[in-house]
Amino acid sequence: MAVRKRKNTSIFRLVNNWLHLWLGLISGIIVFVICLMACLWVFNHEITDLAIPKKERQYILASSQSLIAPSRIFSLADSLYPNTVVRGITYTRDHPVSFTIHVKDKDDTKKTQPQVHLLHPYTGKYLGLQMEDNSEEAQLRKKLNSFFAWTLSGHRFLWLPRDIGRPIVNYATLIFCLTLITGLVWWYPKKWTKSTREKSFRIKWKAGWKRVNLDLHNVVGFYSFLLVLLLAVTGMYYGLEWFNRALYWSTNWGKPLAERTSVHSDSTKIDQLAHFPKAFDREIRTILTQYKDPHYLTITYPDTLKKDATISVYIRNDMDRQYNNRYYSFDQYTGTFLPNNISLFNKDFYELHAGEKFRRLNYDIHVGSIWGFPTKVLAFILTFIAGSLPITGFIIWYNRKWGKKKGRNKPLKGTVAHDAMQVQNTEADATIRKKSIRFRPKTTKT
Repeated sequence: MAVRKRKNTSIFRLVNNWLHLWLGLISGIIVFVICLMACLWVFNHEITDLAIPKKERQYILASSQSLIAPSRIFSLADSLYPNTVVRGITYTRDHPVSFTIHVKDKDDTKKTQPQVHLLHPYTGKYLGLQMEDNSEEAQLRKKLNSFFAWTLSGHRFLWLPRDIGRPIVNYATLIFCLTLITGLVWWYPKKWTKSTREKSFRIKWKAGWKRVNLDLHNVVGFYSFLLVLLLAVTGMYYGLEWFNRALYWSTNWGKPLAERTSVHSDSTKIDQLAHFPKAFDREIRTILTQYKDPHYLTITYPDTLKKDATISVYIRNDMDRQYNNRYYSFDQYTGTFLPNNISLFNKDFYELHAGEKFRRLNYDIHVGSIWGFPTKVLAFILTFIAGSLPITGFIIWYNRKWGKKKGRNKPLKGTVAHDAMQVQNTEADATIRKKSIRFRPKTTKT
């Protein structure tokens, strides 16, 4: 991709081509690593489920009306462990209900250690303390989780500290977006002819490897341009605050992103604690009625020393997709719902307008889980293409800058120059092999 000045080449194209070349060289290796790690990570759930088949489900959150209520869990926890405070409750689709308490550490009385206890989700029967699983399946799951965590760290931070790696990754992605746009401008021919159409839209597989490499860069890059750009844009959403706000502004008809404001419990209503259990049970029952079969629902209770803190409820409906998840905040004294904009997921998806829906769908679009396995395959292919563009581009640049020097006097086979050279060599050989003529000495006249 060496930038060479040609006749009738405008200043705009010269600058565009120069930017495409050097921006691509600057960001190429980082983009390649980012895309390679994404390809390894994208099927993490499918690979884990394939390596470790799921066991038969024990419980299903289908009959939400009969699930054990939070107030009853508090009573059971108090009867089993008096004078302890429940810090969290989790309802899971195919596991027992769990509650977490903190007990004093034997080695250090000032510290506490969390303990997770299990209950039957319908009868409330105590099932014991959740112990660490040391089975072969658990060890394999641990190794797989560790590997996919490593790939995700490389994809997001290049295995560097977060504050260092995250800006590098995101600004390299921004440069890659500019490279895609300048590449499209470079790809666009000055005149549309039969020859330029074939070069722009078709890969000439029967040609030499250099031509195939050029077509893989130009043709495949053109066909995947919009979707690869979409993956890059949705990736920058998480790392660049100014880009996040600009994207929200552009997709919400000029409406700026609202500042996050937290909510607080009303500590003056501490006298209403007696009514809290029934009120909060009713709220949780309503949520579980609306979301009949969630993947899990977690209730997090605040530290009792924080008088104005709230109770947080997070519901995840699907392990792969996030757009339909939801956060709730509740008053710790009255159990009433507190509307807030602390989180992106502070409303139900159907309540959002188009721009906000795109914002909620951002993660699912980026990882390809928006429509399940088919879009994950598409995301894998697009990411593979994105990672290959810096490689094929570098090969083009290298061949144009240094590749011709080695074979400058050796034309390629099948070319006119090569055929002419063969004819010339044949004639020369014939001349050498031709029998030499012996000249007689001139006779002298007497």
